[in-house]
Amino acid sequence: MRINPIWRQESRAGARSFKLPLIILGFNSVLAVVALLYMYSMIAQVRLTAEIQYTSFLGLYSFVATMEFVLLLFIIPGLTAGAISGERERQTLDLMLTTKLKPSDIVLGKLAQGLSTVFLLIVSSFPILGLVFIYGGVTVADVGLLLLCYVVTAVLLGSAGLFCSAAMRRSTMATVAAYLVVVILNAGTLVVNYLAVGLGAITSSGGSAAGWPMYLLLWNPAATFQSLLSSQMGSESGLAPLFPQLERIAEMGLIGRYWRPASMAVQLLTAAAFLWGAVRKTKPAKQNGRRR
Repeated sequence: MRINPIWRQESRAGARSFKLPLIILGFNSVLAVVALLYMYSMIAQVRLTAEIQYTSFLGLYSFVATMEFVLLLFIIPGLTAGAISGERERQTLDLMLTTKLKPSDIVLGKLAQGLSTVFLLIVSSFPILGLVFIYGGVTVADVGLLLLCYVVTAVLLGSAGLFCSAAMRRSTMATVAAYLVVVILNAGTLVVNYLAVGLGAITSSGGSAAGWPMYLLLWNPAATFQSLLSSQMGSESGLAPLFPQLERIAEMGLIGRYWRPASMAVQLLTAAAFLWGAVRKTKPAKQNGRRR
């Protein structure tokens, strides 16, 4: 089995630096502090009212899962946005392209390295999510589906960051562009739906979102995450106040019935398009059919 040489080299370099342990420590420290403060507030409420509400303990899972998802949104683009543009700034990209490495090897190796870091973050956070198993109500299958959602989000945003890194010559601009893509995918599609609801309220008495804006949420990782969390914890959990439109998914026919698999498939196809664009942007000008 051939191991991608870029991923192998990046992994060895990362294992010898303090950056990765510091990222893991900081990520899990934030989650642990949030989880412990939440548990402390629940125990204080029990002491005050002398009543135990197990739904509040399930809220721990929802709260920590949401915090982890939000942290991943901030971390993932930063891991890949400077991957290729950084090589270009150090003037090592042209040297890499003179070897037997293909542009696709470089792009996929950089993506694999970024995803490896994300997977370490996700797996290392499982003991914190596992606190909810003390009280029950969440199964291993639920955690597995949550992991799948995180992985799809990581692939999409990591691929978007690589495309920006390949398209921009400076890492600073690539990072800004990558975070702009995150904003468009998560907030932009949501704003379009809010505008559609407002326009519907003005032009008709129903005030419901009209058709096509709902389909934009298929590209929204936050909507996919919230749909999954709502199916596990109920419609009031997580980011539910931001996504009242998800209550209308059932009206979308076949896609509505298979919303989560459909949204994950759309996001993976979009990630493939980003990777294809990154490979095209990484190729030397002559290979792209252009003269220098």
